[in-house]
Amino acid sequence: MHLLNLEIEKIAIHQIFQRDINGKKKQPLKSNELINFDENAMETFKQRVINALGSQSKAVNMTIVNQGINDVSTLIPLLCSADDNTFIDLSYNIADKLADAQTKKKLPGGIVVVFKGKIGSKSNRKSLIGIMKAEIHSAYEKVKNQVTNQISLKYVEEALLTPSTKLFKTVGFSEKNNVDDDLNNLNNFWDVFISDSQISRNDGKAAAKYFYDVFLCCGYPESSARQTKIFYDATCGFIDSLDISPEEKNDFRNALVSYLKIENSEVVNAIDFAERYFSVGTHDLYTEYLEDQGLVSTSFTKDNEQIATKLKVRKLSFSNNIKLIAPFDYFKDLVEINTVTEDGEGESVQWTNILVKDRIVTQE
Repeated sequence: MHLLNLEIEKIAIHQIFQRDINGKKKQPLKSNELINFDENAMETFKQRVINALGSQSKAVNMTIVNQGINDVSTLIPLLCSADDNTFIDLSYNIADKLADAQTKKKLPGGIVVVFKGKIGSKSNRKSLIGIMKAEIHSAYEKVKNQVTNQISLKYVEEALLTPSTKLFKTVGFSEKNNVDDDLNNLNNFWDVFISDSQISRNDGKAAAKYFYDVFLCCGYPESSARQTKIFYDATCGFIDSLDISPEEKNDFRNALVSYLKIENSEVVNAIDFAERYFSVGTHDLYTEYLEDQGLVSTSFTKDNEQIATKLKVRKLSFSNNIKLIAPFDYFKDLVEINTVTEDGEGESVQWTNILVKDRIVTQE
């Protein structure tokens, strides 16, 4: 998600709690005033949002599946036009829905933040509605102001702004410029990006299912297979365009297949791939190349359906119709490729030396 010129207009926070030993829900704690951060705290909060949802984050584009009158998605347009009191009430409704979705007793409570903002250029400002859950493992109920019911601001700053608090689940609803003819489909009005810092780091999944599915009623877009194929084809094209040795290109190809086939991740992220396998000077060239191919640099759900056959085998083609074909799992371990340069008449000639760490069993 591109968060150009992010501006935060309203922030409401509430607190939800872990279920008791019998699995019974405890009613969330409601704050009856908006949060007013000072300038420094606001800049830190904005950076939290950018880290969670920005174009270089692990946030994954999803679609709104359920759009019923009681679903979270139907509250998003209402938040855009709500006055302060209505915004607080609607945001508390969202916090209550999250508490309902956390049916497992082991799921921790935490602070639920609902914020409204603007993004985009000066001539094209768009609404942004965000929901963030900060999991505080040492969380306990803070004493609220008996007059305003406002939860301690110090607690909010502790929960949201300190470096030690890293476990966030975040969703951003970004207003679209172009609206389709189907006015009843919220996907024509909003782009949805979801991130889960804990899940992305440990399990490679986009987000906890209870958060994106039960709570937000969202799902993976059907175009993930197409995006994965574009990523694969574009990355192969970029590798082929590099002025490097065949051995290095082979290593990059092996890394690409491993990234898509072997690694335990449900997410593809071009920036992550570039940082892991390309030199620093090549990062920008790679991301620019992908953008030229129509692939955004934000994360998307991995779906290898359209490239399954390409991930099974590696193929090397030479002139004179010579080909080397091997299953990828064996290719990367049993095949070594080196370039040999020999002096010819007037100029040097390059050959390819291939070592197969196995014996011949059949010949045709």
